[in-house]
Amino acid sequence: MSNFFKSTTFKVLITVAIVLLSASILATLTSTSTSPLTNVVSVITSPLQNVASYFSAKFDTFTGGFVSSKSYQDRVAELEEQVAEYQKQLVDYEKTKKQLATYEEFLDVREKNPDYKWVHATVIGRDSAEIFGSFTIDQGSKHGVKVNDAVISGEYLIGVVTEVSPTSSVVRSVFDPSVNIAAYEIRTGELGYVCADYKLSVDGKCKLAGLKTDTAISQGGIVCSSGTGGIFPKELIIGVVKEVQKSETDLSAYAIIEPTVNSKEIHDCFVITSFEEE
Repeated sequence: MSNFFKSTTFKVLITVAIVLLSASILATLTSTSTSPLTNVVSVITSPLQNVASYFSAKFDTFTGGFVSSKSYQDRVAELEEQVAEYQKQLVDYEKTKKQLATYEEFLDVREKNPDYKWVHATVIGRDSAEIFGSFTIDQGSKHGVKVNDAVISGEYLIGVVTEVSPTSSVVRSVFDPSVNIAAYEIRTGELGYVCADYKLSVDGKCKLAGLKTDTAISQGGIVCSSGTGGIFPKELIIGVVKEVQKSETDLSAYAIIEPTVNSKEIHDCFVITSFEEE
């Protein structure tokens, strides 16, 4: 019997009894209605409940973050669509603004020359290897465009149609070697013809050739088409005289001209499909 009181089992029983007695006394002192066993179990399980609550809160935070990230991605996609739409509207606005400016420049020419028939055209292509400023427009034979039609920007002559397809045309600039234009200088009235010179064409210039040796044309003079030959309408401005030189091949002189409008920079133009003197 004495061995039982010394055994581990007895010690465990004594420990449990002491714990239950202590819990009972504590419950009595705090006037709670719960049983001692319940209190003991509560003391034991409370830390486990706290741990569970902690991990549950962390999981809820993670889930909330995941939902927020998805919402953020949806919002970013929506904003990107809005930006793309605004950019498209901006492109349309800039295009319309340029076309309006082109029409305003042409208005004076149209009022002065009501006999002109014309079509508006947009530049749709350029040859980067072509140094004379030729370009392709989006109007062709189905729109009434034909070879030798004059191409203008406002009141300025910038080129002539040299090739035509049903829906597009090729325009050669005034400083292209293949283009010759009957012209005159407005102050002196002296006649000549605008033609290209390779060295001048590279610099975006051309020359008014066939002038008198003692020509009175000087720097700053304005050169216009004369209408001779019926290919180009008269009074279209070609360019401004930069200097006058003597010809090296005959007794004539020529004026170096810089076109007022650079055909390499235009985006919209007009093709004169017919006019009274044609």
